[in-house]
Amino acid sequence: MPLSSIIGQHRVQDSLTRALSSGRVAHAYLFHGPDGCGKAAAALAFSQALQCIQSQDGDACGACMACQKTQRGVHPDIHVLMPVRKDTKDEERGRRIQLLWEDPYQPADFQSLPSLDGKGGASNKQTLYSREMVVEWLRRPMSYHRAEGQYRIAILLAADKMREEAANAFLKLLEEPGDRSVFILVTTRVDHLLPTILSRCQQIRFDPLDRSAIEQAMQARHAEPRLAAMLARMSGGSLRRAIALAADQDMMAVRDDVMEFLRKSYQGRGDTVVSLVDHMARPGREAVKFQLDLLLAILRDMLLMQKVGDRELIVNIDQIQALEKFAANLPEARLDLMVQAVEQTIGLVERNVNVRLALIALSRSLYAGMHGMSDTVPKLDLAG
Repeated sequence: MPLSSIIGQHRVQDSLTRALSSGRVAHAYLFHGPDGCGKAAAALAFSQALQCIQSQDGDACGACMACQKTQRGVHPDIHVLMPVRKDTKDEERGRRIQLLWEDPYQPADFQSLPSLDGKGGASNKQTLYSREMVVEWLRRPMSYHRAEGQYRIAILLAADKMREEAANAFLKLLEEPGDRSVFILVTTRVDHLLPTILSRCQQIRFDPLDRSAIEQAMQARHAEPRLAAMLARMSGGSLRRAIALAADQDMMAVRDDVMEFLRKSYQGRGDTVVSLVDHMARPGREAVKFQLDLLLAILRDMLLMQKVGDRELIVNIDQIQALEKFAANLPEARLDLMVQAVEQTIGLVERNVNVRLALIALSRSLYAGMHGMSDTVPKLDLAG
């Protein structure tokens, strides 16, 4: 993909194009910013432009042999790395990287795509770069002579996932990069990288994508306009998140469950709440986090209606009438406290508390908040 195809990051595109046009290519770059805003896409596009033998105006031509090999993910002088689980087979790692070459905006990492076959939930196993991985996948190939490209290029996705010994091994390589070597580090967490690594990289910041850019991108992926608009509002500036939401065939049904959870919580009937909680908790922890994200968006929509009254900011635009009716029937509701309760519950779920108990406690908090009982909203500290 050429640099011109990067979505919604014109400042970044201009910066990289100028570097190529002027020939002032740094030996190390750090692409940092929120998840799903195009950092990986820019890294792959930049690597193609660097290898292109018929570069035009600082961008890849897309037609030469180097471009064709890059687009297929088979250029021998471009090495893409991602952190993996300890038991990950080389075949799976290769398939995930190939997914990125096919579409760098789609989910491919272990967190966004726990299983390649779509079965099973997320694993609690960490994904990291070990020292052995840095030596085997990075130091060794980057020490060879260039096979045919104009540069030797290494792209490190989620570069903040390096263990200390791995980071130190990489630092040695970064200090002596070799002629015409380019390292592109991609991260959402600059603060997790060694200062000595940061000081050796030219940093390029990526911003969250505009809602209109995501909406247009989703329509280009054949999403119906109304759905594309809703996904853009739910995405939080992440095209990857919008794509993942669109791929979830049950998203609307899940949101219906969340709306029903809110209604049952208002009624305060323990038996019906417990039955619904059992249904919501059954798919697993990651599914519950997704449900809570949807609930958070619904509550924030109602809070916006209550405080601002601007429909342009509403996420669940297809549910405006239902949300307005719900908000109108809760004139004394403490929506701000309800939002805090959901955010706290998300934190508890991430800390491996009992999901079912967390949802039941949240239901009680929502009941209190919807009935204006600001002093009686329970604390959701279930960790002890």
